[in-house]
Amino acid sequence: MSKNIKKEEENLKAVGEALSKGEKFLAENKTKIIRIITLAVVAVVAILGYVYLIAKPRETAAQEQISAAQRYFEIDSLNLALNGDGINLGFNEIIEEYGSTKAGKLAHFYAGVCNLHMGNFEEAISLLKDFDGQDEILQARAYCGIGDAYVELAQFDDAVAYFMKAANYRENNFSAAYLMKAGLVYEQLGKYAEAMETYKKIKTHYSKTTEAQEIDKYIERTKIKQLK
Repeated sequence: MSKNIKKEEENLKAVGEALSKGEKFLAENKTKIIRIITLAVVAVVAILGYVYLIAKPRETAAQEQISAAQRYFEIDSLNLALNGDGINLGFNEIIEEYGSTKAGKLAHFYAGVCNLHMGNFEEAISLLKDFDGQDEILQARAYCGIGDAYVELAQFDDAVAYFMKAANYRENNFSAAYLMKAGLVYEQLGKYAEAMETYKKIKTHYSKTTEAQEIDKYIERTKIKQLK
């Protein structure tokens, strides 16, 4: 019994010593601890302030502005879509003012497509390369747009690389159209084996697409070209 009492006394003494050390540490480092806590609170307040007072309002404003530009884009008023109508901003100004927002990033895609259709191929390539939407549809379309621009510039190796990049980004039925473009460019380059492989992939992997319905004639044409 006495052993148990002695053990309890030793435990209490150890706890007391630990508490004393803790109190001593707090007393000696009180200023540092308060400073650390204060800095942490200030950091949290700053982050929340930025998110709710700056970032979210900017995102909302950018979304409002891009809606008008998108409407012009949908009716093929590309100049108004790019440069605005004097009241609403166009994609170019949205990129300048709201480039870091989601809408600002999306504006790169639309501006790139506008320039592509307007024949500004170098500008289109630059804008579409800057687009980073990580959207499985739009990102692949951006790569395809870059490929289209390179075709217009007769830079066929770059074109086919981007068509294949579009096809492989997220494999879905849209990939068939990108593969078809790649196959045609391979033919243009005289790379018939690569063209054949691309057409066969459309036939086997995307058999229900529009491109697959007539793919046999492209396969046969490529076979004939390989024999010449």
